[in-house]
Amino acid sequence: MRIPVRHLSGNVIWTVHGTVWAIWRVEGSAHANASRRAKEQRLTSLESLVKQLQGEAMLLSLCPQVNPATVVEKMCAGVDLDASPRYTQLAHTVLDQLEQLELTGRTDWLAIKLPVSRRQAARDAARAARAEFALQLGLLPAPVSADEELARLVQAADIAATWTSAISRRPATESEILWIYGHSARRGVVEPLLPDGEAVHTVRGRGRAVAALGQVVLTEGGQPEPGPSDSARLARRKVWRAPKAPVFERRWLQAETEFGTSYQCLMGLSQMPESFVFPGSEYLADVDQFPYPIDWSVRLVVESGSAAEAASRRQAREIAGQYSEYDGETAGVPASVEKAAEGMDEYRERLTASATEVEVRAMTTLCVWGDTPQEAERRATELRGHFGGAEYVFDRPRGEMENLWYGMLPGARTPRVMAGYAQYLLARDFAMAGPFTGAGLGDDSGPLYGLQLAGGGLRPVLIDFGRAPRQHASASAAYVGELGAGKSVAMKAAVYAILAAGRRLGVPGSRGRAVIVDRTPKQEWVKFARACPGETQIITIDHTASVSLDPLRIFSDAREAQRYTESFLTLLLGMSPMDDEGIALSEAIASVLAGSSPSMRVLTEELTRRGAEDPASKTVARRLAAVARKDLSQALFDESLPVLRTSEADSVVFSVASLMLPKKRDLEGRLDRLEFEKSFGRAVMYLIAALCRKVAFARDEEFAAVVWDECWWLTSSPEGCELLLEVVRDGRKHNAGALVGSHDANDIGPADSEIGQVILGLIPRRFLFRHTDVGLARRGLAFVGCDPHDEDLVELVTTKLSPINVSDEDKAERAGECLHRDLSGRISSMQILIPADARVASNIHSEPLMAAA
Repeated sequence: MRIPVRHLSGNVIWTVHGTVWAIWRVEGSAHANASRRAKEQRLTSLESLVKQLQGEAMLLSLCPQVNPATVVEKMCAGVDLDASPRYTQLAHTVLDQLEQLELTGRTDWLAIKLPVSRRQAARDAARAARAEFALQLGLLPAPVSADEELARLVQAADIAATWTSAISRRPATESEILWIYGHSARRGVVEPLLPDGEAVHTVRGRGRAVAALGQVVLTEGGQPEPGPSDSARLARRKVWRAPKAPVFERRWLQAETEFGTSYQCLMGLSQMPESFVFPGSEYLADVDQFPYPIDWSVRLVVESGSAAEAASRRQAREIAGQYSEYDGETAGVPASVEKAAEGMDEYRERLTASATEVEVRAMTTLCVWGDTPQEAERRATELRGHFGGAEYVFDRPRGEMENLWYGMLPGARTPRVMAGYAQYLLARDFAMAGPFTGAGLGDDSGPLYGLQLAGGGLRPVLIDFGRAPRQHASASAAYVGELGAGKSVAMKAAVYAILAAGRRLGVPGSRGRAVIVDRTPKQEWVKFARACPGETQIITIDHTASVSLDPLRIFSDAREAQRYTESFLTLLLGMSPMDDEGIALSEAIASVLAGSSPSMRVLTEELTRRGAEDPASKTVARRLAAVARKDLSQALFDESLPVLRTSEADSVVFSVASLMLPKKRDLEGRLDRLEFEKSFGRAVMYLIAALCRKVAFARDEEFAAVVWDECWWLTSSPEGCELLLEVVRDGRKHNAGALVGSHDANDIGPADSEIGQVILGLIPRRFLFRHTDVGLARRGLAFVGCDPHDEDLVELVTTKLSPINVSDEDKAERAGECLHRDLSGRISSMQILIPADARVASNIHSEPLMAAA
C-alpha cells in the first residue's frame, strides 16, 4: 500500500500526484428524528454548501472505534475519586462491561482539492515527480517550503470563509488526517484512536513521517489457499484461510497489518431513483440505522450551471434524434424516450433557473467490515438488500475492491471504476442524500447514562447533570412516557449519577444532592435512595410525623415565609388570595412574622383575636382551627416537634404515600366540594415542593436535583406551576435543577397555561419513552422537538421503543429505550442503562418481582 500523501501541514496535504487538498472536520447534525422544519433548514444549508464548492471535493464519514478506557476516563473527569469509593468501583465495573461491546462513533469530514492555475499545476506535478524519483534513488526528497505551506493554508482558510456558517466545521488537525489513513487500513481490528481535536497534536516530520502508514498488504479477495509450507506461519498469525473458490467470487478486500487482518467489503452506488422526495431520500443518513458501523465517502466534481448547460444541450439533441429512429413505427416512440425527454427538459430548466446552480457529479462508496469475510459479506448483502428496495443499487464489482478502497482516501486519484458509477445531480438533489448527520449525543464527560442506538454499533452517552449550571444553562430534565415504559428507572439512574459523582476535584464542600418526593405506596424511591451512595434522610408525612412542617417555623426569611404560608393556606382552606378572607389571612401572617416566635398556633390565635372585630378573620380562624383538630395536621400545629433540618443528608426523601390527592377530574369544576383529605394532601404537597426548593437552593457549592415524579400533583394548581417555574428558572443560579416526569408533557407544562409553556421552554434535556396511545405519542414527539405528524416517528414511539409484544428476554434487553434531546438540542434514540452497582440495580425497578429480587 502507498498512501497518497507526501507532505502534511495543518489541514493541508500535498499528494504524490502533485495535487494539494485541504480537509475540515464537520460537526454532524442529528436531524433524523428532527421536525420537518429543522430538516428543511438543514437541507437548505447543505445545498448552499454544495453550491459554494468548486472542482473536486470529497465528503467522508467514518466510524472510529471507541476505547472503553477513554469512556471511563471521561466518566471520571473532574470527580474526586478519593471521596467517591462507590463511583470508583462503578468505573471499574463499567470498563469490564464496555470491553465486551462494539463501541463506535461517527465523524464527518470535508476535503477539497485546492484550485490552482495550469502553470502552478504543472509545477506541482513536476515537484511531486522529482520527490518520487528521489525516493526511488534512495535520496531524501526536497521538502515543501515554508512559504508554500503558508500560502496553501491561507488559501484553504479563504475558501472556507466563503462557505455557509450553518454547517459547523473546523480545520482538521495533522493527527486527525493521519488517523483517517490508519483507520482505513485497520477497520475492525486494533484501530488507532481518534485524536482529541481540541488538543494540538504536532506530527514530527509531517510528510516524511507518514511512510509508516503504508505498511499494509492489500489483497483482492483474500489470500489463496495456502500450501503446506504456509501452515505454520498461518497458525502463528491466526489469519483466516480463504476457501477454495475462484478469485472473482471473493468480493472483499483483505488488509493485513501488524495489528491484525481486516476484511472489508466496498460497494459503489450504480443506480438511483429517477426522482427524489424530501424527507425520505436521505440514504446517507440511513446507514446509521444498522447495528454495525458503516463508512461512506462521496467524491464530487462540481461544475457551474452555465458550464454544464452546454453538455446538457448535447444530451437533449441526442434524445431528440431518437424520435426520428421510430418514424413509421406503428407502435410509436417508446415511453422511455418520452420520459427521458421530459426529464432532460426539467433538468435543463432547473440548471439554468439560478445563476448559483451547479451540476454535481457524485460517486458514492460504502464500506463494511467484519471479523471474517463471511461476516463482511453478510453485512454487505444486508446493506445492498435494504437500499435496493428504495431503488438505490449498490454494486460490488469483482476485482475492484482495492480501487474502491483507494478511492475513499483523501488525496487519492479517482479510480476508473468509481468514475463509472458517477451520478449527475443538481445541488439540492444531492443534498437530499442527507450527508453530515453523524452527531453524537450527551455531554463530553460525566457518568455513563446510556447508549446511543442510531449510529452503527453502540455509542456511549455520557450525561453530567451538574454541568449545565457551569455552562450557564438549565440543569432541569423532563421525562415523559406511559406506565412501565422506563421513565422512573431513567430518573433514578439520573439521581444515582448525581449522588455518586457529585464530589468534584478542587471544589471544597461539593457533593451531589437529591430532594425527592415519593408518592408510591411501596416507597420505591425510599428504598432506592437508601441504596444510593451517601446519607439518606426519610421524612414521612402522616399522623406519626416526627418533624415539624410548619412553614412559619421552617422558613427563616420573612418574605419566603409570608409567600409560602399564604399559598399553602389558601390552597388548604379553599380561599382566593384576593377575597376578604385571603386578605385577612395575609395581614395576620405578616403580623405573626413580626413577632418573636411565629407558628401556626400563634397564627390561629392572632386570627381569633382579630375575629372579634373582623368577620373575615373570624371565618379564617374557624377554618384553621378545624384543620388543627385533624390527626393529619400534627406536623403543622405540634410545636413540640423539631423543625425540619436537612443539611447533613445527601438525599432527602419525603414519603407521602398516606396523603390523598384529587384526581384530574376532581380539579375540573369541583374544587369546592373536595374531601378534606384531598384538599389537605394537595396543599401539603405544594408545601413539600416549596421545602424541596429551599433544600436545593441552600448551598451553591452543592449540585442538587429536585425530583418530582408524576408531577401533575404539583402543576395542577397555579401556585404549583409558579413554584416549578421558579426552580427551573432560578436553579442555574443556585446550582440546582428539577427532574420531572409524567405520562403527558401537558402535565409538566399545562398547554392551557402560559406559565406551563414557559416551563417546557426552559427545560433543555428531554426524554420520550414508549407511548402506545397515538395521541399521547404525538404530543410526546412535539415535546422533544420532533414532527408529531411524522408517521414513521409515531410508529417508532408506539411500537419500537422498548416493545411489549416481544419475548421476556427481548423485553429485558430493550428496556429503557427512548428518544432524547440533549443539552445541545440534538435528538436521537438511546437506551438508558441501569447503573452497574449491585445495591442500586436490585432496588431500581418498580415491578413486584424485580423489586423482590
